[in-house]
Order: sequence, then C-alpha cells, then structure tokens
Amino acid sequence: MTRAKPKPKQAVDAVAKALAHEKERRKSELKPIEIVKIAISAYQSFNWNSALEPIGEEPGGHDAPAEPTCMQSHETSAPSPSPIAESDDRAGLRRGTQASIDRLLFNVNYWRAAYEDRIIDACSSADDARRCLRAISAWNSHTMKLNTLSDHEVIVAFERFCPPFATNNRRGGAERAGSGKGPVQDFRTCAHSVAEAMDANGRGNGDSLRAIVADVEAESAIYETYSDTASLDALYDLLPAWCLQDRIELVTGTWWNDADVMCAIADALRDRFAEMGYAQALCDYFRDTMSEALDTYQRELSTSDSPLAACEIGNLISAVHDVRESNPNTEADGYGPDLPTWLSAKEQLIWNTVVCAVYGPMHARPLLADNLDLLPVEGKPVGTDVITELAQRAYVNYLGARRAAGERPQFASFALQPEDLRASGIERVQSIPDKLRVLGYRIIPLASCYPNQRIGSLRPSEVECLAILEHRRWCEERTAAGWTPAEHKDISAKQSPYLVDWDDLPDRAREWTRSSVRDIPALLASVGLAVAK
Repeated sequence: MTRAKPKPKQAVDAVAKALAHEKERRKSELKPIEIVKIAISAYQSFNWNSALEPIGEEPGGHDAPAEPTCMQSHETSAPSPSPIAESDDRAGLRRGTQASIDRLLFNVNYWRAAYEDRIIDACSSADDARRCLRAISAWNSHTMKLNTLSDHEVIVAFERFCPPFATNNRRGGAERAGSGKGPVQDFRTCAHSVAEAMDANGRGNGDSLRAIVADVEAESAIYETYSDTASLDALYDLLPAWCLQDRIELVTGTWWNDADVMCAIADALRDRFAEMGYAQALCDYFRDTMSEALDTYQRELSTSDSPLAACEIGNLISAVHDVRESNPNTEADGYGPDLPTWLSAKEQLIWNTVVCAVYGPMHARPLLADNLDLLPVEGKPVGTDVITELAQRAYVNYLGARRAAGERPQFASFALQPEDLRASGIERVQSIPDKLRVLGYRIIPLASCYPNQRIGSLRPSEVECLAILEHRRWCEERTAAGWTPAEHKDISAKQSPYLVDWDDLPDRAREWTRSSVRDIPALLASVGLAVAK
C-alpha cells in the first residue's frame, strides 16, 4: 500500500491543537517540560498516523489537521513494520507515546539510543538483539508522571538520568559501578552470554558483539570522569559532541529541523514562563535566543553532514573543548572552520528547549548576547526589568537574614517600601558590576560561563572588601538623597544611625552588608548571570 507523506502544516496544527487541549484541561498548570513533551508527542503521533494513511483517505479532507494522539500514556499502539529487531523505546518514540518521550527528554536510555543499530547488526537473531537491547536500557516501559512532580523533583530527575554516568549508576552509586547495577554492566553480562551462545551454536561470530561491549565500556569510562561535575556543566561539554556524532534521539529528532514546530514550542514556553511569574524581559529574551538559534540552524541545514560523525566521543569532546579554549566567544562566533557551521546553532536550540524547560528561561544560551540590552556586556546596562527583579530578590534575602537574627523588618516586601527605599535597592543592584570589577571579575551569561571561569562564592577577604565599598557607596547615595545621621532611624525625616564610617557601624549592620555582597553570585545566578574571572 502506498503511504502519503506527512503534511508540514498539518503537523504543526496537530502540535498546536494538543497544546491547547492540555492547557485547557490542566487550567494552565502545565510544567514547561510537559509542554515540550506534549508537543513532540503530538508531532511524532501525527507523523506515525500520516504514514499509515493511504493517499486520498486523509480524514476530514486534505487541509484538516489530524487528530493528535499525544495523550497515550502506555506503549500500546499497533505494531509496525520493523527491522530484524527493535527496542520498545524506539518503537514508542516513532509512535509518540508519552513514556518514550519522557525517556528521550531526560536522556534516560542514552546507551540504548547510541548503540541500538550496532547491536541489531551484531546479533544473529531478533530474540538475541531484543535481549541485549533490554539489558542496555535503563527503563523499558516507564512514565515519569511529570504532572505529579514538583519543580525541584523535575530537576532532580533530570540530573539523575540525563548524564550517562548518572544513569549507569542509577541503582547503587559510583561505589557499586561494575557490579551489574547499571545498563553498561547489565549489557556486558547479557552480550557476553549471547556472544558465547552464538559461537557455540554456529549462529554467527560473537566477536562483533564483544567489540560493542568494549566500545560501550570505553565510552562509559569517559563519562565517569564527569561524575563529580554538576550535571549542567557536564551536559555543556557533552551536548555538542552528541550533536556531531548524531546517534541519540535527543539530538536526531526531526522536530529540531521543523521551524514551525519549534516556533510553536518556543512560543508556548515563553507564554508559560510569563504565567509562572518570570520577568517579561526574561521571557522575551528566551524567545529571542530561540529565534536566533532556529534562524541560524535553518540557514545551515544544507550543510548538516559531518565527517566527524564516525569519530570517537572522546575525540569530539576534546575538539569542542579546544575550540572553546581558544575562542571564548564561541556562543557568538561559532566553532570555527574545523567544526560544522550548524553545530553552535543546533546545540543551543536543543539546550534552550530542554534545559530552559527544566531549569527556567534564565539558562537560555544566546548566539549574539552582546546585541541585546538584557546583559551587561561591552559597557551596556542590564535591562531595567532584570535590575528590578534582582532588587526584589535581594530584598527577600535581606528579610530572611533579618528574621533569622530574630528581628522584625519594617516592610514585609520590596513593593511595600517607600519609593525612596525601592530606588535605593535598585541603585545597590546597579552598582554590582562596578564593585566586581574592583576584584577583577565580570558578569556574563551563566550558561556560556566555563566551569573554571565561574566564581561560585566570594572569599572572606573579598566579602569584606566589597562590604566596605558598598557601605561607602550607600552613605554617598543616602547623603545625596537628603538623609542625615541620627541616633534613631526615621524614614519620614530621612534620618539613619548607620550614616557613619564602616569602623563605627554596629556589628549587626556590618553583617547585613557582608551578607548582601556574599549573596551576589547566587543572586546573579537566579536570573541567568554568572560572576566570572
């Protein structure tokens, strides 16, 4: 029977319809990562159903969108034509089942995705191949039930499964690696058993399967070097190498190449971030970075073939690392002549979709950050909305410190302060870049900051230095605003007992100032910025 090719417009209509249905059903309470899951599920389901429709028999006429089947939660769709063997995961991904999409987005079954084709080719029977594929899969049938998880639990799940070293130690920790408690160990045991049976029965040569075991273990050893690295830092190194190798569904999915579908996902994420209370400037910034990445990637699609795809993963990681070391501006300038022109754009498109959906829009990685007013690069100011958001967060930290000391602040929130005090808080935030420059530090996008550049916390001597500078700045700012020294604080009279030299400040007031500068790295990280060397 001749099959009809999926119609691109109908595919994006199916995605939009699925998102609208779920938003109405859930009353706008979808988590961002659920939005991505539903969109990809609808896209895959539509393509699957379209591939099964005879030409001329599309329901509802040629232009009517197909009914999305993204609400499937079990692996129960009708069987499909398949090669000699196929994993449950790959079959589910083709049909768009939500459990399989969960596993894809969280990279749960990295090893299965990376080695499925080779395993099938090496096995002499479908049964042997399926045994090996089940052994190398962390999960064969599981839904993460994202709607029941808190935002923190979603992050924990992502960090537990996304990096391959975390997945492989999922049932025992690093101290039990090699004890048959992860997919690499399980696969080794199963593959050697199958290889021995193949040799003994004359059904093939088990050496091909043993070679795969050796390659899996060698790759696993590379990932284990990241086991003490934060998950996002590890992913930052690994994602471009995976894009070059082009083996796992996380990077090979055809939805990345569909501009209309990706625009629909980006728009839905931006709207959801706004509903969740993120600053409008931050939401728009996320959308701008997605547009830049998508536009660049679409321009470079015709050059998508890469001779590096056959290289070992360790060599690819090293190649990307070397380019980044020699050119710190790879976010804007790309990876140079030795790596494909599309790499930076595709890597950032995937990162901005998955990572931002898990961690928030502040983790978006721009292609041309220096062209946007949101970030303080090349002397440009931080966008006003972000400054206000930082001032609000700083005040929340201040309230927490005061209450922890058993004190009761006069104003319960930033918004309840008089305009004069709110302006003072904003000026304090605006002064952060100048204070950091005294230490030789700068502010850059968090996601483009190399781990060895990032300043996660200030040393005690640095805290003391910045606290003294901050107090001097505050005294000058308050004096210019008409405040005068007095024994007791009187806001209406603009009087304060703290308009004195640092050495004359009460201990508790000095600690308030130290606390405010000590929090600078975490405060900036909350809106996607990093303190860097």
